[in-house]
Amino acid sequence: MVEVTLFTQGKNLVGIQSRGHSGAAEKGSDVVCAAVSVLMQALVFGLSEVAGLKSASIHTNPSVPVIRANWPVEDCAKVSLLTETISQSLKIIARDNPKHVKIYSEVINQS
Repeated sequence: MVEVTLFTQGKNLVGIQSRGHSGAAEKGSDVVCAAVSVLMQALVFGLSEVAGLKSASIHTNPSVPVIRANWPVEDCAKVSLLTETISQSLKIIARDNPKHVKIYSEVINQS
């Protein structure tokens, strides 16, 4: 199962992580896993290359299928169109594939 975590600080989305394989089909043929992966890659590209955020942090781990992108709360307005589009798209995939994708929310304390 792919576990997607949406990180919020106050009312602001400040990070998204995907972890795991969906198991909807065998490796290399899994369109659910591919859909989540392409959205996460688009998020990473959009934050770094399109929005030009130097303050965004991207974490990947090739041995465990995990991608995590975080951005400062100060940059939320600048990237909200991108991040909300990715978030809503991931929620639709989870809604349509409940056995293979689960959405979690985690609140990050303001510091």
